[in-house]
Amino acid sequence: MNREITRQFDVLVVGGGPAGISAALSAAEQGAHVGIVDDNHNLGGQIWRGEATNCTSAASHWINGLSGKGVESLCAARVVDQIGPNTLLAETADHICELSYSKLVLATGARERFLPFPGWTLPNVMGAGALQALVKSGLPVHGKRVVIAGTGPLLLAVASCLRKHGAKIAIICEQASRASLARFGFSLLAYPQKIRQALSLRKDLSGIRFVPDCWPVAAIGDGVLGSLRWRAEMMWRTFHVITSPADSILSLTPNFPACWAAG
Repeated sequence: MNREITRQFDVLVVGGGPAGISAALSAAEQGAHVGIVDDNHNLGGQIWRGEATNCTSAASHWINGLSGKGVESLCAARVVDQIGPNTLLAETADHICELSYSKLVLATGARERFLPFPGWTLPNVMGAGALQALVKSGLPVHGKRVVIAGTGPLLLAVASCLRKHGAKIAIICEQASRASLARFGFSLLAYPQKIRQALSLRKDLSGIRFVPDCWPVAAIGDGVLGSLRWRAEMMWRTFHVITSPADSILSLTPNFPACWAAG
């Protein structure tokens, strides 16, 4: 591996998901020389994974807009160090890249944060984002029964994605209370586009049981997941999954390592 690539940008964006792409386009529209770096082989991040080649998708429109604005994309490149003021070091399979910038935008997304519970290490108990990434990368889930548990809008997006790939969503366990969900719903009134997205998700998930104030208590199985025990509204119940994949993510937390490295 040789240090043979050096780039200078007015604005450098680290993270090639929707937020990073939007930031890069906004900066480029103001006349800045912009670079965007991501450790995946294609831009899009977790949300738009695998959609860059779909000409009818929003992802394709945004990603193709980068080249139209002269944004330089550096994919399959991982930022590993800050070697000096306004200079990051990234590596690819073949090169080391020295990336200098006047302004830096960190759009590194979020990672899953598990709250452990009995049985959480059983095979087929996995994070929402992990399962979604596997499915978008080709993991077959057609006909599989899936329990989705946790909190936040990501649960609905993952459920919709899995259902479109043929999974049978047995139940969605939402940890937030009905009152919290109502307050969140009212907050969306100021964002009509978000309301349209919510209504679209509701249509996609029609017929699927959604239980608020509910969380997993134990995953049960002999070497592999067989059932999920969950608690809702002070009642204990056991929901049988029958050796199927289950999603038991509790929340997400921001990806801060890049921020810490950059000071």
